[in-house]
Amino acid sequence: MRILIIAGGSSSERKISLISGRAVRDALRGRGHEVKIFDFKKGVAHLEKAVRAHDITFPVMHGREGEDGNLYSFLRRTKKPYVGSDPKGARIAFDKILFKKYCGKSGIPTATWRTIKSLHDIEQFGFPSVLKAASGGSSHEVALLHTAEDLRDLKVKKILKLRDSFFVEELLNGIEITIGVLHGKALPVVEITPPDGGWFDYENKYSGRSRETPFAPSVNGALQKKAQKISESIHRDLKLGNYSRTDVIVRDGKLHVLETNTPGGVGLTPESLFPKAGVAAGMSFGELLERVIAGA
Repeated sequence: MRILIIAGGSSSERKISLISGRAVRDALRGRGHEVKIFDFKKGVAHLEKAVRAHDITFPVMHGREGEDGNLYSFLRRTKKPYVGSDPKGARIAFDKILFKKYCGKSGIPTATWRTIKSLHDIEQFGFPSVLKAASGGSSHEVALLHTAEDLRDLKVKKILKLRDSFFVEELLNGIEITIGVLHGKALPVVEITPPDGGWFDYENKYSGRSRETPFAPSVNGALQKKAQKISESIHRDLKLGNYSRTDVIVRDGKLHVLETNTPGGVGLTPESLFPKAGVAAGMSFGELLERVIAGA
């Protein structure tokens, strides 16, 4: 098939998007497809012509440009097959505040949280906590706050200057797991272990220094199945389409959902979690991508 990959763009996620895009291109070319990458930085005006010249469009766009639902709305209007999700569901999953509200309404357990506008609001919420921008991604717009002293960190000031909405949530120390969902069915649970003294931030995600272990040996089978069911439920409710990935913290035998990544937010690099879950399920990277595009 003729497959168009959309990658790049202008967000803070541009670099990793291009890495993912090239990995997908090379794997699909290796399976006999004709694959081209379109850099979203060229703009939508050029994109429509490229989409119509291909059989399937496969966005690998991280960040606002690829995850907030607008790109999926555009692709839906072209009436050409694409890899992705329902635009409205993507918007809810991408906006962390909307997602928190969705979890509250749906009875999905998450950390205690509140929206904030100032340092004073954060102090009132308390510590340890996590500051997040609603539209942030890949841990760029996230700051861990162990004490009030951390509010002086330059990263905190940079986050609060963004044109965005913000919230803080309780910092949960526990076991982090992630659950990939492929066409509505959960893949094996993967346990994430950052380097000593670190956390699963941007650098540790893509440097290869974190350890990702399939079948989550530190979490019992019953909790793993429960995490898979929750992930499938979120995927189904938000109509996330071909695939998604939900991140969860396990603390004191209880699950707390951190976030759900839409197809645009799921990394597809050699170090990414979703492909590793696919391998655990018996699929090579190329086979996993074939399954993904089969549902376009």
